[in-house]
Amino acid sequence: MKNQGLLGLMTIAAIVGASNADIATYTSDSTMIGDVTNSADFNGLVDEQSLDGYQEGGLEVSVSRDYYSWNAPGLDGSEMFYASTGALELVDISLVSGEDFSDIDMQISSGWSPIAVGTMYLWVQLYDGESLVSEFDIDATTGEYVGFTGGGFDLIRIGSYASSEIRDSHDENARNAIAIDNISVGTFVPAPGSLALGFVGLVAMRRRR
Repeated sequence: MKNQGLLGLMTIAAIVGASNADIATYTSDSTMIGDVTNSADFNGLVDEQSLDGYQEGGLEVSVSRDYYSWNAPGLDGSEMFYASTGALELVDISLVSGEDFSDIDMQISSGWSPIAVGTMYLWVQLYDGESLVSEFDIDATTGEYVGFTGGGFDLIRIGSYASSEIRDSHDENARNAIAIDNISVGTFVPAPGSLALGFVGLVAMRRRR
């Protein structure tokens, strides 16, 4: 895993004024989820397998494309969730049971950074039923984990875009080239000493009014 010398270093931000004020997002170089109840590593995927309604470990991760295997930067070289040629929509993540998430994180990479570790421009929406609960614009590094804590949402919609300008346009039809691996659902447990390291910058975030 990359950045071993920074194990547990975390960027975290809480939403102010959101309908669920307890929701926060973070990026980290390792998972912050303990007491795991659901997980997916995607190691059983094969090229050209449909990703529409894909289910694993009690999770449904879905986009209307087929799977494409490649060595995504920052990941371990095993299979991960990635749409061939990218997708013209966000990736949907939910529990098969339909229940709300409490805490969840996932390791991410991007087809926009195909050779070396680089910056990812993420757009994330959290829904509870038909209601948009929270919305985030996050700059992350390929291979990092991105997480969401506090509960009160049952659907995550996530995408990675070629530039911050495209991401910030919030165009659902813009090409999304996110790669997702190692999803864990459970309880948020910061690594010892991670909060003592101090904030390393706020995650950019927006909430639709």
